[in-house]
Amino acid sequence: MDLTNYVDVPTRFAMALERWPELRIIENRPEVVTVGDKTFIAVTVQAWRTPEDPISCQATAWEPIPGLTPFTRNSEMMNASTSALGRVLGFMMSFGPKMASAEEVRNRQETSAPAVLVKQPQNAPRQALGANASNAPSEAQLKYLRGLNWEGPVPETKADATALIKRLAP
Repeated sequence: MDLTNYVDVPTRFAMALERWPELRIIENRPEVVTVGDKTFIAVTVQAWRTPEDPISCQATAWEPIPGLTPFTRNSEMMNASTSALGRVLGFMMSFGPKMASAEEVRNRQETSAPAVLVKQPQNAPRQALGANASNAPSEAQLKYLRGLNWEGPVPETKADATALIKRLAP
């Protein structure tokens, strides 16, 4: 899966705020939907570019309950919320030829998907990544990235983590 030109949801949101400083986002109450023998959480997001915007842009995303992968299990609503936000922003401005978020693509793959940074319990074991484990990102770097809501690939080195933090930090 080539995500070279992919723009993640936090970056889409920052770009939209830059373009429309008065942007307003509302997430409607999530709904539990049953289709056949499957259950989903549905989240709808509305966005107004300006206070005078006569019609909101709206997008809905569904996630199966329970989640189908370790990335979605127990965070189905949050994944649906992020997907709906990414979709509504995609309707408002172009981010490339594909609408699906990287998270949506990743969440539909087999459990052998590459490692990504997700919220973990504080006592969760840390996985050393990359060829040189001693050069792996520090726990503090990973915690900071989680605090920035980074859900992309885990940086392979301390230097990669530092560069990513500098790019994402307010």
